[in-house]
Amino acid sequence: MLVKNQDINVVMFDLGNVLVDLGSIEQMYTMLNTQGDITEVWLKWLKSPAVAAFDSGEISFDEFAERLPTEVGTEMDKEAFKACFKAWPKQLFDGALALVDSVKPHYHRAILSNTNAAHWPRLMNEMGLAGHFHSYFASHLIGKVKPEPSLYQHVLNALQVPPESIIFVDDNQINVDAANALGIQAHLARGVEEAKSILSFYNVLLKQ
Repeated sequence: MLVKNQDINVVMFDLGNVLVDLGSIEQMYTMLNTQGDITEVWLKWLKSPAVAAFDSGEISFDEFAERLPTEVGTEMDKEAFKACFKAWPKQLFDGALALVDSVKPHYHRAILSNTNAAHWPRLMNEMGLAGHFHSYFASHLIGKVKPEPSLYQHVLNALQVPPESIIFVDDNQINVDAANALGIQAHLARGVEEAKSILSFYNVLLKQ
C-alpha cells in the first residue's frame, strides 16, 4: 500500500529490471545452474557469496568467472561465462531515460544499484545513463551490496537527508524491505510503467 509523504527530496532508481532490460530469466538459469520462478532465482543470486564478492568490488571479473560456476556446480567455460555475463544487461527499457528526465528538476535524482566492473561502463556509456542523475551509488565502487543495511546507511550519510525523504524503486522485494526498515519510502517496481505509476502517485513527475 502506498502512503504519500509530501516531504520528498530524492528520487532513487535501481537499474536492472527497473530501467535496464535484463532479458529472459533463462540466462540466469544458465549462470546459476538452476530453475524456479523469478523471485526464487533472484534470492539465490543475491545470496551467492561469489556474486556478493564481485558486486562489492572484492574480486576481479576473472575470479568471479571461476568462483560462481564452481559455487553452483556447473563446468561452464570461464570465457563463455564472462561473455554471457557481460552481455546480460540488454538495453534500456523503452522510455527509461524519458522517465528519469521527467522527474521534476528540484528533486535529487540518484541510482542505487548492485553492479560490477563488467557492467558499469556499459550502463553508463553504451546505454547512456551517465549525466542523467545527480548521484550514482554503485555497489562495486562503495564496497557494499543490497540488501545490506550498511549500503543504505552509506546513501543516507552521503545525501544528508532523512530516510523518509527518499523514494526508491527496486525490482527485488528483499531490497525494498531492507530500505523500508530504515525508513526509506521504497517500493517494488519492475519495468518503466510500474516505476512511473509509483512516482506519479508521489507527484514527482512533470506532467506530460
